[in-house]
Amino acid sequence: MARMSPRRLGSFAAGFGLFLTFIAFSVGTSGLGLWVVGVAVAGIGAGFWVWDSFRVRAHRAEFRQFALSHGWKYAPYGTSYTTRFAGFPFHTGERRRQEDILTGTYNSLTCSTFTHLFQTQASRDSPPVEQDYQVTLVELDVHLPRLDIVPESLGNRLAQALGGVDVEMESYDFNRRWRVKSADRKYAMDVIDPRMMERLMAYDFDGAAIRIEGGAVMMWSAGRVGVSDLARRLDLLVSVATRIPAHVTRRFTELGYGIGPAADDAPVTGPAWATQGGVLNSRRYTGIGTEGDGADDARGGR
Repeated sequence: MARMSPRRLGSFAAGFGLFLTFIAFSVGTSGLGLWVVGVAVAGIGAGFWVWDSFRVRAHRAEFRQFALSHGWKYAPYGTSYTTRFAGFPFHTGERRRQEDILTGTYNSLTCSTFTHLFQTQASRDSPPVEQDYQVTLVELDVHLPRLDIVPESLGNRLAQALGGVDVEMESYDFNRRWRVKSADRKYAMDVIDPRMMERLMAYDFDGAAIRIEGGAVMMWSAGRVGVSDLARRLDLLVSVATRIPAHVTRRFTELGYGIGPAADDAPVTGPAWATQGGVLNSRRYTGIGTEGDGADDARGGR
């Protein structure tokens, strides 16, 4: 369901409050009650707008500081992901764009996190409703068909917005927890083999929505999300990316869907503590999300 961002809600409320105040002044002393309501609504709206402006500014400052201290790239605005991906939330609404784009290297994979924004309008006369989603992704070296792996608890309306058809996997427990959507049942079953299925059933994937599309593995959630749990998100995505069966990536590479390095796209590599699984946010090994994925290497091996 569409929701209005706090800043836009504040702008709308402030405008409506000023409109009520104008009406109250027009009718004279008999409109005193309406004047009080108008001033109150305008004040609340202005408060929402100021609060959200500070929230967005703090989010931006957090991302800038992260980039400076971790050797990542930061861009305040962009649109390059808008046309690259077709699935929700990228294909929805108008004025689609990205803000606060972080790009770096993690566990030898190029990765990014950014806020994707778009506007929708229920009718011609209704105010625009802006939505924002935090998207985090890791890059692949081959373009693969779109595959959504979303919680079974996801609402039917949003599940329908994802497109594709439901694919039942050969596991009752997996089907109770996950909804798999793809235009190609065989491809979906090739990707979600027993090894991938076992990883997705781990507790740390609770509530995650995963998509493979356009040379990337990504996850998204509503609202702006900071960097405090970026290592956890990247660990989940890396674990999916590295479990895509080799015969799947080989088949699509042989079909001509391999991705070569761009001439102007030099790898973004920070210090070792900023690129290694489990240590991204703390400069020391934490063990977050690395069990079974090179944890011994991160500890120095034993």
